[in-house]
Amino acid sequence: MKFVALLLCLCTLAAAQRRPDVQVLEAKARRVEEGKIAVDGRVKVTGEKPVKGLVIVFDFLSTEGETLTSQKIQVEDDVLDRGEESSFHAATLNPPGSVRFRLRAYDSADRELRLGNSGPYTIE
Repeated sequence: MKFVALLLCLCTLAAAQRRPDVQVLEAKARRVEEGKIAVDGRVKVTGEKPVKGLVIVFDFLSTEGETLTSQKIQVEDDVLDRGEESSFHAATLNPPGSVRFRLRAYDSADRELRLGNSGPYTIE
């Protein structure tokens, strides 16, 4: 009986650790003019702790899934509390050979956040 209770407790803790700090609600990238890509999206804080100074990193990927280059933007300088949403908009140079992108997230202290629904997404 104690074993079952311990196992249940460990499963609950493991599930809580897998919960993302930030969830990607929407992410799109499109080629807007020769040599440029526009990336837009929305994220929501889903973790227990507020996020201060949200930074999103875009990893542009080749057809083989290799990272060609990474770009980052400061999404929010302020603190985002649980349940709050924020949008991001960025324009960057189009890395030659890029067909998809994946997202990563950090806070202002450069701590990597768990990001849900991070991609990869197709560049239109």
